[in-house]
Amino acid sequence: MDEPNIKLERPLFYKCSYGLRFEIGPSDVEIWNEDNETLNNEYFSLALERAMSIFQASFEPSDEIAIAYQIYSDGRKKIKKRSSIFKYVTDIDKANIQFSDHRDIYEENIDFKCECWKRVTISNITASNIDAEQLLKATINTDFPSRTPHFKGECYLINKTKQLVLNLYDDRGMDVVSTNKDQLQGLYRSHNKMILDYDRDKIDSVFS
Repeated sequence: MDEPNIKLERPLFYKCSYGLRFEIGPSDVEIWNEDNETLNNEYFSLALERAMSIFQASFEPSDEIAIAYQIYSDGRKKIKKRSSIFKYVTDIDKANIQFSDHRDIYEENIDFKCECWKRVTISNITASNIDAEQLLKATINTDFPSRTPHFKGECYLINKTKQLVLNLYDDRGMDVVSTNKDQLQGLYRSHNKMILDYDRDKIDSVFS
């Protein structure tokens, strides 16, 4: 099945006709332990639990998927074959790996010809071929380099079977969007309590 025709540019929720935005970091748990000024492991464990719950509700093991990972480059920075994104895919040798440059996203930030967004797309895989837990954990840790695993950049999980795209943008939240409203209706019902309150009215107006 072809990939959904969705531009891979944050914030996905505000750029697609149909989308859900979820709160991942639990608002009732502090990120920091104030007593010893260390990161609160409970916060990150609950964030991962919530992210995994949404992923598992959106992706069946047999679903045909692709992973798109992209970074901003000043012309020198590249996505290398030893980048951590490849570690989260089993049977990577059997996957289709495509590197590409993009100047048609975040256009307001592209000033010079050497600047672009570097992207690698890993396809010809199913959801069972990725270590979703480690991938989501690395994304949750994006702004906390002392925690492992972690990586910089943007990661989009594309479900070709269900025609939706999932983007966990950091520990705070996750967007799941589609060109087909019906593909998100079940997720809206099953994970309604996790919808970000800031966008709840807009989401309810579409799906309720």
